[in-house]
Amino acid sequence: MPMHSDGMEPSRILLSRALHAALAILLLTAVHHAYGAYAYDTPWRLHVVIVAGVTALLLWGAVHVLRRRPAGVAHTAAWAVFCLLDLLLPVAGIGLFEGGYNHALKNALYFGGASAPLLARLFPPPMYELPGDGFFETTGVLQLVLGVVAACRLYRLVRHGRHARARSRAGQA
Repeated sequence: MPMHSDGMEPSRILLSRALHAALAILLLTAVHHAYGAYAYDTPWRLHVVIVAGVTALLLWGAVHVLRRRPAGVAHTAAWAVFCLLDLLLPVAGIGLFEGGYNHALKNALYFGGASAPLLARLFPPPMYELPGDGFFETTGVLQLVLGVVAACRLYRLVRHGRHARARSRAGQA
């Protein structure tokens, strides 16, 4: 495997970048939901802090296994856990749904002049708050931005992994 200028293999760099993007969005969503719980007196939002923490630990654990086990069943299981968990929570659940639908779309419709009945139907209270707190909405929309970054980094990691396996099989033939 060719080395990068800092001595790391490309796959390790891509894995680190994917992990860091996932951890960044998990930290952002924890701050966002803790703040929202306080600002809107909705303590039920705090469960997201726990989910984000557990997800971060699982992702870190998968990366730990991937770095310690370069092949075999443990490696394959850790790869699947990392990729699926990263895709489901940081990318889709937080980035696309929470950041995209819950904040970016809501803000676009609200500031674009959508009717109150439409907003109430798409974003029913008390689950959703109409824009009124700059920090809450900014951190909410930033979840979409970090979700896109996490998606791109996960895609690059998976694409590199597929190409590396294909090169490995071609070399064995």
